[in-house]
Amino acid sequence: MKFDGSEVIIGKGAQAEVFRYQGYAYKVYKNTYPAEWIAFEKDQQRAVNERGICPIRYYDTDDAHIIKMDLIEGEELEKIVLSGYIEGFGILAEAFRKVHAAPVEGIKMPPLIATAGMGLEKEDQDTILPIISRLSEKYPSCICHLDMHFLNIMIPNGAMDAVNKDRSDQGEMKYPEYVIIDWMNARIAPAVFDYARTYVIFDEFSQEGLAIYKQAIADDIKALGISEEDFEDAVKVSAIIRRREKD
Repeated sequence: MKFDGSEVIIGKGAQAEVFRYQGYAYKVYKNTYPAEWIAFEKDQQRAVNERGICPIRYYDTDDAHIIKMDLIEGEELEKIVLSGYIEGFGILAEAFRKVHAAPVEGIKMPPLIATAGMGLEKEDQDTILPIISRLSEKYPSCICHLDMHFLNIMIPNGAMDAVNKDRSDQGEMKYPEYVIIDWMNARIAPAVFDYARTYVIFDEFSQEGLAIYKQAIADDIKALGISEEDFEDAVKVSAIIRRREKD
């Protein structure tokens, strides 16, 4: 497909650019990016659509390297948190709970253990696969986003105004409407791996944020019965996979 010149770039990554165009978002991948990976991303999005945990729908185009998507007019949660909205960590914790509570039976999504070793040296595979296997036997599996952070949570325009009005009217803590995006990494696994992945991301970029994050998820980790040792093992797995992605 071809744009008519009215498209506006709204996002850019290592492999793709995202444009606003005629009321939709278009993700345009480099021609060198494998088409089968793009097809997999579409399948992932359809799976989470079916489970009601993301309303954004993907549409085929006449170019296998371009995905048409529903457009969210709003801001990334990161921008709002950086402006001083500390409750963003509460939104993050709530987003985990929402995803992990979604029905998992029959979903067309691979388990973490089936893909975690891809691209890794044998030594790293021998480190992470036994941990994934052990924790998968010990804890129940659920849908895990596996890339949950402030850049992957969108706050639609007007949502903050609405929640601030409710708070002033009722004096209650409420979070704004939000949309979780970017489900390419999502897998079926125990929730500990989802929490661990975000731990690794915060550890890379903000020790202050990491401390607040740990506090925000502490009650949920405790409620799931996740031991400190098991969490540390899940962090080890996440760090190795994260390193592979960055190489």
